[in-house]
Amino acid sequence: MIVVGGTYTEVCYEPMWNHIYGSGLRAVHLICELQLSKDVVFYTSCDDHETSPYLNYFRSLYPRLSIVKHQITKGFEFYYDHPLKDPVIIPSLENLTRNLIRVNEPNGNILAFGMIESDLVLSGEKVVYDPQSTVRPISFKKNGSNAVELALVLNMSEAAKLSGEIKLDRICAKIFDDESCSLLIIKDGAKGAYLFDGRNSDAETIPVFLTDRVWTIGSGDIFSTMFATCWFDGMSAKESAHHASLATALYCNSKEISEVKNLSSDRFKPLHIVNVPSHQVYLAGPFFTMAERWIINETWKSLRGFGLSVFSPFHDVGLGKADDVVKKDIQGLDVGCSL
Repeated sequence: MIVVGGTYTEVCYEPMWNHIYGSGLRAVHLICELQLSKDVVFYTSCDDHETSPYLNYFRSLYPRLSIVKHQITKGFEFYYDHPLKDPVIIPSLENLTRNLIRVNEPNGNILAFGMIESDLVLSGEKVVYDPQSTVRPISFKKNGSNAVELALVLNMSEAAKLSGEIKLDRICAKIFDDESCSLLIIKDGAKGAYLFDGRNSDAETIPVFLTDRVWTIGSGDIFSTMFATCWFDGMSAKESAHHASLATALYCNSKEISEVKNLSSDRFKPLHIVNVPSHQVYLAGPFFTMAERWIINETWKSLRGFGLSVFSPFHDVGLGKADDVVKKDIQGLDVGCSL
């Protein structure tokens, strides 16, 4: 099996997290844990200072792993204030010169992730491609890549950007026509994922699972990797996607790749969420110091990012005398209770 993807430093401040992973290396780690007896070839970019020595160490742990390195001047670091916030990437991408990674394995299986520093030209038998960018997802076929069977794994915003469409049926039709894919999976947050097995197929809904906690950094990597591993081994697309969703739940609940190996459907219950709740959330909390205002603002943005209606006294009323703000605050609370 061939994996193409990034190797990056990931730092999160709350909860604390500091590891070298990236989509590519996280996928390789999971595959090597799941399939110790199979050969894995990993194509990635790395610098001499930090990521290359770590990759040498990682390769020593798995004797059937080979790594093809494309040198870059400096490795990339992703800094998250918290898992629900977009990362700050260092160094800046403004003056980035992208390199080119070619993989020509007409009879091989390839799992590929979009990379911030590399363009990909791929040729394989079965290919799973995850563009990994909600800002600028890159078409699989843009640089001349091809596959006998292509499965695209996208989240909803990537699918909308890639297709230029908004409605799900039009998104799917455009992507199938443009990318000549065999399978399309569109992930839609807590609603689960939609699997389209062919251009004219109806959507199969793949559920998410109820977990005790949610760690989002790397969760999409786990989904794509488990789907590819199962699909390459001959499972149906539906069964592969179901395994991928369960594996993602195990990872999100623990932050540990080792937990994904214990793939049991008895552990978590599937969730079937059709619509985002319509009730208004009342976001209460002090906002008298910078730290308090930062927390309120981050929570407000995250809740709105989930598609929820939010009333925030800080954002919707602001500071003022009690006689001026209390009535407006209570009105916001009354609206939430009446919906």
